[in-house]
Amino acid sequence: MIVQLYLNKIEVLQDEESKTTFSDFDDLELCTQKIKGRNSDLSFTLDFLLNKQTQECTTVNTEVIKMFSDHLGLFFIGDQESENVCFANSIEVRPEYRQSLRLIDLLDYIYAFAHSYVFKESQKIILTSETDFFWKLVKIGSNLRKQLPDI
Repeated sequence: MIVQLYLNKIEVLQDEESKTTFSDFDDLELCTQKIKGRNSDLSFTLDFLLNKQTQECTTVNTEVIKMFSDHLGLFFIGDQESENVCFANSIEVRPEYRQSLRLIDLLDYIYAFAHSYVFKESQKIILTSETDFFWKLVKIGSNLRKQLPDI
């Protein structure tokens, strides 16, 4: 399963130095510095994010999902495909008009943030309440995820 592999990649980020080079690095650093300056009290560690069920199975803490949903004012729809009658929740809609987030969006945000200097200094993922920063990091995280083998 793609999500499980992704969670495993995220889990090892706290223990290793990222050697990944990518074109969006400057955008990542700018966004994470702004998020840190505005929302540094809204944060969590990767240990809090990940619930290790077994050696092979890790899940996401539902409290983290609720924190993201509440602070962004977006409805969490999980992994399910929604029927986009009016395209309100479609990934094709510009980010500023989206009304929901999926688990993969949340993981892309976390994956991008975990590659920043802010994370390396604090070992914390800082939540933002600003959807424009959230969607920028989701895009960066998605691009990074696509570079990973096996995902």
